Amino acid sequence: MNILNSDILNIDVNQKTINSVIYFNGVGIHSGKAVNMKLIPAQENFGIIFKRVDLEKDNLIKVDVNNIEDSRFCSKLKNNKGVFVSTIEHLLATLHALDINNLLIEINSSELPAMDGSSNEFTNKINEIGIKIQKIPKKIVKIQKTISVKLGERFIKVDPSASLSFTVKINYPNTLIGKDKYCYTHNKHNFLNEICYARTFCMSKDVTKLRAYGYGLGGNLNNAIVVDENKLLNSSGLRCKQEFVKHKVLDCVGDFYMCGLPIIGKFHASEPGHELNNKLLKKIFKNKDNFKIEESNSFQPYFPMQNNILTNINVA
Repeated sequence: MNILNSDILNIDVNQKTINSVIYFNGVGIHSGKAVNMKLIPAQENFGIIFKRVDLEKDNLIKVDVNNIEDSRFCSKLKNNKGVFVSTIEHLLATLHALDINNLLIEINSSELPAMDGSSNEFTNKINEIGIKIQKIPKKIVKIQKTISVKLGERFIKVDPSASLSFTVKINYPNTLIGKDKYCYTHNKHNFLNEICYARTFCMSKDVTKLRAYGYGLGGNLNNAIVVDENKLLNSSGLRCKQEFVKHKVLDCVGDFYMCGLPIIGKFHASEPGHELNNKLLKKIFKNKDNFKIEESNSFQPYFPMQNNILTNINVA
C-alpha cells in the first residue's frame, strides 16, 4: 500500500460498515411523503443495498451501475422488477466520503428523506455511531482514458488520475447565484470541511413548474435554498461562501458512487446535473477499456464491484 496516499485520503485498505443501526425520518423533497429509514450494518462483500420495506416482494435494489435509472431532478436506482428508490445522492455522498462499503438501507417509501437538503445530518449521525473496519480488502476502479458526455452546452468529462477530484462550473446569469467555479479533491477531511453542509437549491420561478410535474412537493425553506432572481428567500442566509456550486460538487460525489464502487479520476464539469452525471457513469462502464479494477493494497483503499443478486446473506 502507498502509505502517503492512504494518509492523504484518510481511508483504510479494508472494507467498512457502521457500528450499529441508525434511524432517520423526514419528508421526501419530491414526493412530499413522510419517510422512515434505517441503516443496518452488513457483512463483508454485502455491498450497499436498499430494501423497500413498504413492499413485500422484489424489494431489494442494489447500488450498481446496471440499476441506474435516468432521472433529471434527482438520482434514482431501479431493480429488474421495476422497483425504484430515488433522491439517494446525498446519502451516497456521505457513504462515499466516509468510505462505507457494506450497508443495508431499509426504507418505507420510494424516496429518501430530504433532511436539511444536504449530507450534513447523515454524516453527523454516522460519525456519532462510528465506523467498523472489516477484514476483507477493497478494490478501486481507475479511469484509463478520457471520457466525456454533453447535453447542449453542458458537459462533463473524466481523465485518468491518481486521486478523485472535481472541478465544477455553474452559470445562472442575472441571478444571485451567478457564475462560479469550485475545485475539490475528495477525501473525508475535505468533505466534512468544504461541501458536506451545502444545501440543494432552486429558483422560485421554477417551483410551480416542478410541482406541476410532480416534483418538489415536499420542498420548503428548511430543506432547500430558494432564490428569487437576486434575492435569497431563506431568512437564515447561506451557510458558507459558494454554497451553490459546492452543492453541485456534493451531488457529483454522491452520483459517482451509484455504480457500487468508487472511481479514481479527475472530473471536469460545466453545469452538471444528475442526468449528465448518470450518462457519463454509464458510458464509463459500457467499455471495459475505459477502466481498470485494482486491489486496494496495490493502489488506494476502496471496495470491489458487487454484481451478484442478494441471497441468503446474514446482516450483521
